[in-house]
Amino acid sequence: MKSIHKSVAAIIGCLMCCSLTMSAQETATFSYSGDTGPGFWDEISPTCAATPTSRQSPVDIRDAQVDRSLTPIDTVLGETDFTLTNPGYTLVAIPKTAGTLVLNGTTFTLLQFHFHTLSEHTIKGTHLLMEVHAVFQDASSNLAVIAVMYRLGAASSFLDKLLTAGLPQKSTSSPVTVTGLDLATAFTDLSSYYTYPGSLTTPPCSETVTFLLLRQQAQLSVSQFEAFRKALGNDFRPLQPLNGRVVRVTSRRHNFDEADTTEQ
Repeated sequence: MKSIHKSVAAIIGCLMCCSLTMSAQETATFSYSGDTGPGFWDEISPTCAATPTSRQSPVDIRDAQVDRSLTPIDTVLGETDFTLTNPGYTLVAIPKTAGTLVLNGTTFTLLQFHFHTLSEHTIKGTHLLMEVHAVFQDASSNLAVIAVMYRLGAASSFLDKLLTAGLPQKSTSSPVTVTGLDLATAFTDLSSYYTYPGSLTTPPCSETVTFLLLRQQAQLSVSQFEAFRKALGNDFRPLQPLNGRVVRVTSRRHNFDEADTTEQ
């Protein structure tokens, strides 16, 4: 077990100091390093600039405020085929048949899900190994994103279905069809989550997103992490200031994973 932890620590160290290795980066309008990296995204889209009034994402989660009015996340999902592509900065899966999310009485339709390594959000300054974002959109183009953070542990059957189908390694790679995948199996406890008003974490950084970050972390194996890291590289945006925003959290309690140390 010690050797596994050392291996993962070495991987994380490499991720933190190395630039994205995908050659598809050359065709993307932005990247995670160099002259098109996060420090220059405001030149691509002014909305990406961190100003005293911005509501940019991701953020560090700490000192969350309990809101007992928050109800379990209401989704309707099922097995469908997904088309998995690599646009050069992440892995994106688009559903053949879209599911839905109902938030505050408004229905959102599933657009896609995608991945980040390391996690974009942090818990009291701690990154996890990976984060998946399931992106839903309502009729007014507002977005709701269910985010799940991954830690080292048992192999994930959800991720295994993607790996079995094959991960596109470059933007020039052919799309991959993942058959009979149920996105609901990627979610942990939909009754326990953090939520705050945020933005897209890539250009144009539109401030139209409500984040729903599940408190219970999912697990993935070392080999699964290494496979996603190989395709994704380093694709997490630096943390953004809260600027007075309040991160709310459900009052639901259970045995949370060790990285979730937020007090209630």
